[in-house]
Amino acid sequence: MHDRLFIPGHVEVRPELLQAVASPQVGHRTKAYTDMHAALIPQLKQILYTQQEVLLFTCSATGVMEGSIRNLCQKKVLTTVNGAFSKRWFQIAGYNGFQADKLEVEWGKAVMPEAVDKALATGQYDVFCAVFNETSTGTRAPLEQYAEVLKKYPDVMFCVDAVSAMAGDKIETDKLGLDVCLAGTQKCWGLPTGICVTMISNKAMERAAQAKAPGYYVNFVDAKKYNDKHQTPHTPAIPLIFGLSAQANHILNVEGLENRWARHLEMARIVRKWALDSGFEMLPEKGYESVTLSCIKNTKKIDVKALNGELSKRHHCIISNGYGDLKDLTFRIAHMADTSVAEIKQLLTWIDEIIA
Repeated sequence: MHDRLFIPGHVEVRPELLQAVASPQVGHRTKAYTDMHAALIPQLKQILYTQQEVLLFTCSATGVMEGSIRNLCQKKVLTTVNGAFSKRWFQIAGYNGFQADKLEVEWGKAVMPEAVDKALATGQYDVFCAVFNETSTGTRAPLEQYAEVLKKYPDVMFCVDAVSAMAGDKIETDKLGLDVCLAGTQKCWGLPTGICVTMISNKAMERAAQAKAPGYYVNFVDAKKYNDKHQTPHTPAIPLIFGLSAQANHILNVEGLENRWARHLEMARIVRKWALDSGFEMLPEKGYESVTLSCIKNTKKIDVKALNGELSKRHHCIISNGYGDLKDLTFRIAHMADTSVAEIKQLLTWIDEIIA
């Protein structure tokens, strides 16, 4: 028996979705594929609250993060950094030869909108990159407040890594004025890894058309040309698209969008309350806690590795230790994708029994 995953990605995949992923293969230039693609994209637009572009790239989210900078930056990139994964936007810019600056704060803190406003007011930047949900710290960025700031700077592209939030935390991409919003399938989408779902604004598409070196594989303009024909430029991970199609149908027509957002928020509140009632503390500053995973300070100095050993042996499940510099100082519990409230409550009961 495999261990049921309560880690912040990869996540547990429902048997029905595994079955969809295992569907008989079709050619990616056949009518069977184009029909599926044509039906899927409008569903993804509904889930992302957009009337603009949604494209599918067969790669991890990191590939589209890199593509976003290559397609959109003509001057300089500004990034927020408050954890291990938010460093990535800054590093990607540098590796690709773009100038970049970072607004960096202590892990567990959120970069405040006032700092973003002050930096953008200099006029140096034409791309602003943020991580909505920092997976290493369980910190949720004030995206809505960033959106208000970005309204003052219409020439600055607003790019958001929503890897551990998309399809679990409500993101009204058009209302927020996002130019790029991206996530892999292995977290809140509840699927195996390999596809990056990407919302791209019309404004970003216009900017991408002017890019001098957008790259070949994650080329927004090229991808849109094929998307308009219900295809992808390169061979897609068709098994995952079968799964994504099944999951999008489930989200919209079985669970319902508002029910999905509410379930994730309820699970988050349950885990936060349990952590505080059990004598732990939350790592993120109050008011900036993630809806899809909880990063908890290991104030009681429990042996997380031993805890996971017992959870695996007794109950065939595991949680996650801290990430990077926080490895022994925190532990993380994911409450995302298709995890139920009952499953989270059961997990917390098991943890209580073991650490008692």
